[in-house]
Amino acid sequence: MLKKTSIKSLFRITALTMAFLIFAVTGAQSYSLAAGAETLQRDQEAVNSTVESNSPEPTNNETPNIIEEAPNDETLNNDEETSLDDNFQNVNVGDLEIVADDNPTVSPMALPLVVWAGMGIGQLLGWLAGGTAAVVTIVKFGENVVRVADFAAELRKSKEKEKPKYFTIFKDKQQIYIRKPLTEREAISFLKKSPNNEIWAPEHNDARGIALKIAIEWVGGEVIGPENHFKKGTNDEKYYWHFHAKKGNTLRTGHIFYGVATQTGANPAR
Repeated sequence: MLKKTSIKSLFRITALTMAFLIFAVTGAQSYSLAAGAETLQRDQEAVNSTVESNSPEPTNNETPNIIEEAPNDETLNNDEETSLDDNFQNVNVGDLEIVADDNPTVSPMALPLVVWAGMGIGQLLGWLAGGTAAVVTIVKFGENVVRVADFAAELRKSKEKEKPKYFTIFKDKQQIYIRKPLTEREAISFLKKSPNNEIWAPEHNDARGIALKIAIEWVGGEVIGPENHFKKGTNDEKYYWHFHAKKGNTLRTGHIFYGVATQTGANPAR
């Protein structure tokens, strides 16, 4: 009996001891957590109190509760585009640095290619007709030329797109003879060089157009025509329609003939 009673007492004491230890540990942890929470709360209140005491109170002249919206993506994009536009608008041509090439090379396509420039009348006819020209040149005044009516017919049939518009000529009482083609600039220079120089153009508008350009270069100039002198001419001569560029009584170009229409002179030849 003594042994059983001693064992029970030992178990009871052990159980009480364990219970006390568990209670002591749990209570200490709870107390530590509660103390920590209370300390954190006091610190937070102290910080808030300090911030409030240092924050200026709004006066009557200030507007409280101003909400400043953060820019969205669209606003940022617009700002970037505006900045770029401003940069381009502020570029001045004078501010650009132009670096000259000491040895510039000109591409063959940089300048318009005038295939017929410098061609003689026979070569020009062959080019216009694709090598099968039906018109025969004749020798007049020591040069190969072609009658204007024959040349105009060949010119109309040609499928070439960049045909010449102006030509140097010879003229007798019955006929205009085509000598060689001219660019517009060459034709203007030729006409301005001498009042005795004459040219021919296939079209009315081209003849008038070159007369107008010379008249503009001669500030205050004017275009004369279209006109035909058949009323003052004799019946042994044919007269072609033409223009002149003129300025006062001092500047006047030679005849700028056009087309193939003619009028026989109205007066008997002597």
